[in-house]
Amino acid sequence: MNSIDYVGYGRHPPEFRWPGNSTLALSIVVNFEEGGEHSMSKDGMVEGIGEFPPVDIEAEDVGLASAYAYAQRVGIWRVLDTLSRHRVRATFFAVARALELNPEATEAIVQAGHEICDHGYTWTELFRMSEEQELEEIRKSIEAIEGLTGQRPVGFYAREPSERTLKLLSRFENFIYDSDAYDDDIPYRPAGSRLIIVPYTPDANDFHFLYPMNRFDNSDAFLRYLIDTFDTLYEESKERPKMMSAAFHVRITGRPGRIKALSSFLDYVKGKQGVWIARRDEIARFWIERVLPRL
Repeated sequence: MNSIDYVGYGRHPPEFRWPGNSTLALSIVVNFEEGGEHSMSKDGMVEGIGEFPPVDIEAEDVGLASAYAYAQRVGIWRVLDTLSRHRVRATFFAVARALELNPEATEAIVQAGHEICDHGYTWTELFRMSEEQELEEIRKSIEAIEGLTGQRPVGFYAREPSERTLKLLSRFENFIYDSDAYDDDIPYRPAGSRLIIVPYTPDANDFHFLYPMNRFDNSDAFLRYLIDTFDTLYEESKERPKMMSAAFHVRITGRPGRIKALSSFLDYVKGKQGVWIARRDEIARFWIERVLPRL
């Protein structure tokens, strides 16, 4: 039976203001995943998303793996430098294996004040697992992140959750929010759950540069989409506060021809009044402490 709520807040969203009397909260999400993607040697699957089509046999895709490795070797530093220059703290959807492969980058992310949100240990799809396997996979990523950073993650984004993922996350006291939803413009608490949903975005997302989507062909096209999304939510937020997510991947936006979209977008939004650029854990805590008690 379909458990999706198709009604939500409807025409009666909660009345509130973000910190500083802001009307729009902006969440910058950086996906740091490289080294955790599918490969024949790791999980018996050929990775299908990248700068070009994958190999057409069950073999190691050396070229695609090299394109992913660019993120770890170069892209992460370009992205971190851009965020630092704009004085923006982001949430990193971090695959634990990617963090393990680059301790120097992991330390730099934490030292810069960015949030590390648990994005699983690798790209193993949770919907393929039994309940016991899924619990162990979540536990494994928590322990890896804590071992590397000294902090237990408070947020989770599976990428490929199962129907029971939200229920299982509630068993771990460290989690306060999940982002495996694309169904609203503000956070909410699902019925029967103690966790907050901080919605994510499938469209204001540099993911669409890659094969097989190929919807954005240059940084200007992506920037235009980000600005159009922002402008619409910014205007609507004058009546009812909103939240926007903008999604970037180290292997994508970390390329020289695409970093301009992130930098120019941050220039644009920082010129607007009433915008709170926040980490997702900050958004979740605000919602729990300031909005939910009044709902």
